[in-house]
Amino acid sequence: MVKPEKLFSSLAKKKLTFYSGVPCSIFKDLIICLNQNSKVQHIRATSEGEAIGLAAGYYLATKKIPIVYMQNSGFGNAVNPLTSLADREVYSLPMLLFISWRGEPGVKDEPQHKKMGRIMLALLDVLEIPYLILNPNRIEKQIDSLVKKAKEEQRPVALIFKEGQIAKLEGSAGVEETGFTREEALSVMLSKIGRGIVVSTTGKTSREIFEIRKNRRQGHEQDFLMVGSMGCALSTGLAIKLNTPKKVFVIDGDGAVLMKMGTLTTVGSYAPKKFIHIVIDNGAYESTGGQCTSSTVVDWKKLFQSAGYRDVIAVNNKSKLRKINFAKLRSPAAIVVKVISGSRKDLGRPTTTPTQNRDAFMAFVK
Repeated sequence: MVKPEKLFSSLAKKKLTFYSGVPCSIFKDLIICLNQNSKVQHIRATSEGEAIGLAAGYYLATKKIPIVYMQNSGFGNAVNPLTSLADREVYSLPMLLFISWRGEPGVKDEPQHKKMGRIMLALLDVLEIPYLILNPNRIEKQIDSLVKKAKEEQRPVALIFKEGQIAKLEGSAGVEETGFTREEALSVMLSKIGRGIVVSTTGKTSREIFEIRKNRRQGHEQDFLMVGSMGCALSTGLAIKLNTPKKVFVIDGDGAVLMKMGTLTTVGSYAPKKFIHIVIDNGAYESTGGQCTSSTVVDWKKLFQSAGYRDVIAVNNKSKLRKINFAKLRSPAAIVVKVISGSRKDLGRPTTTPTQNRDAFMAFVK
């Protein structure tokens, strides 16, 4: 395995000190170490495409090689700037991509990772991005080889990291917070929503919704769980609402909203009735290890109002959440629920397949 501290020390010696990206659980300890390193420049991006843009700007300003880290499920978000900005047929901008390999063939993983895991290497070949799969015993030579190719050929290159190749940092478990949790908020909201349509963001939000329904012995047909496609819950929910008279509730996360923030203006432009957008803000990418989002700089009320939402309410405890009268909100409406980061250690995963969820949901909507 690769120790994060030694990796950063080695990269610093090669004058690789700029990092940007979107977290993955495979990179959890690497990012912890990165955040503790004051000698590097680390810009947290809201999307992988944004990170490529940041890397491009860094190279243009310094002529030094930047590093962009990402989960392979988000690699698709980076394809456009990789092909239309950094590619050798355009500006020919060198950069080193650290890409995690979720859904590696033969390794058990969640449904949303299977396709990208299977096609990732072929996709890199199609994009003509040279890559190496990490060999922990040869990492120094591999990085030297990739950096040399990036410089000489003026192009993006990639190093692929498999699950378990990065060693855990001692004492990196973190401190458990106490306070109003996302699961408590979801429990209150699902009771208030009744039989309305629910579209929930990827990650632990959808997992908690599934378990709440299961524990209450309720069906799952009214919930569309976004098992992947981070940031797309809002656009999916909007199109559903524009094609059904039923009330639609989109339950989102702060990181997901920030990743596709432009969708807020699409909602405002079409101003759907009976449409409530709930954002649970825990300030973290919790499913990938609790890395910080940029939500602390967001004035949610002004943001939603400027995008055309009519009513915006912010709450930070169970009592205030219970008092909200959903029926009186003017749509499109937004509810921002501030919670602590964290979830139960025994939190399960949906036991139905995505297609089973799809079929039951479509029957409910109809």
